Amino acid sequence: MSLKKLFIATSIALSSGLVMANGVSYDYLQGGIQDYDDNFDGLEFEGSMSFNQNWYGKAELFKGETDNFDIDVDRIRLNVGFHTPINNAVDFVAEAGYENYDTDGGFDDSGFNALAGLRGMASQNFELGGYAQYSDVLESTDLILEGRYHFNRNMSVGVEIGNDDELDNHFGANFRYSF
Repeated sequence: MSLKKLFIATSIALSSGLVMANGVSYDYLQGGIQDYDDNFDGLEFEGSMSFNQNWYGKAELFKGETDNFDIDVDRIRLNVGFHTPINNAVDFVAEAGYENYDTDGGFDDSGFNALAGLRGMASQNFELGGYAQYSDVLESTDLILEGRYHFNRNMSVGVEIGNDDELDNHFGANFRYSF
């Protein structure tokens, strides 16, 4: 099954009401690894904090290195997000904000990014998400699927797969502390 078909199937499952648990947190700190198909890999750190019931801010920092040329790649994203429930366990999520790429190889650029998708609980401990994210700097769209296992209210681990039309496939794993 292609990644695009899997993204569509996950989105339909999340929006159809198959989920049956409490909502998800928008207040967290997260750290993990990302691997982009033979291009580059690195560490990604993320923090999110709610402003009120529907609005939140999110900051992301990616520090990586290309596989072939040992060029450092830094990406910063600062977003404002909005979420609203579709049902008692699934949220529609939308974000927009600033992004900056800086590399040793001379590629330094900044612009905007936007994200839209669905996020919800598939069971009491398992969270699913499906997103489409656009990068103005890379002029690319990234389709992302994530799964997260919640050990308890505060701690969870997640995996994600994605397909970026500029950077190809990517895979990630992370640890999250929700507060």
